[in-house]
Amino acid sequence: MPVALATSSKWLTIAACEVDPAPDREDAARFTAFRQLLKTAGALDRAATDVLADLNLTAGAFSALLELGDAHPTGLAPSELARRLAVARRTATLYVDILARHGWTERHAHPDDRRMVLARLTPDGLHLLDELGSAYKRRLAALLNDISPLQAERLRQLLTLIAVSSDPRDDV
Repeated sequence: MPVALATSSKWLTIAACEVDPAPDREDAARFTAFRQLLKTAGALDRAATDVLADLNLTAGAFSALLELGDAHPTGLAPSELARRLAVARRTATLYVDILARHGWTERHAHPDDRRMVLARLTPDGLHLLDELGSAYKRRLAALLNDISPLQAERLRQLLTLIAVSSDPRDDV
């Protein structure tokens, strides 16, 4: 079997690893789908940033705002917000920081565990969602106008099948 050189995370050493000379068709199809998904995600993220420019928010921060709206009045711990958004905890914390700078969120001590912090929408954050949330959701949904509602639902279902929590290196 052919050998390729690969960098190792340990001291950036170069180690030999075996490479399958003829990747199987299923892997090739999945990799092509993966690449298309990354391209589409990037394009949608850029388009969503344009839609949300007047709020000075990214799509991720807007999604955090929506999640906190769904969790009102209790609020969410950054770890739970991260889980709901499928991002790193530090990213969820960054979103809360961004929303707090706008005056739309604030942090409170957890009522049962004073060591924990919950992020909650402020009255201004609630007002923003009440007044403009639907309009922004429509504008963002319009980014998918090229597909029917049925196709959008099928796409949502397919995307939920992708499990990204496991480490694909375990399969090597």
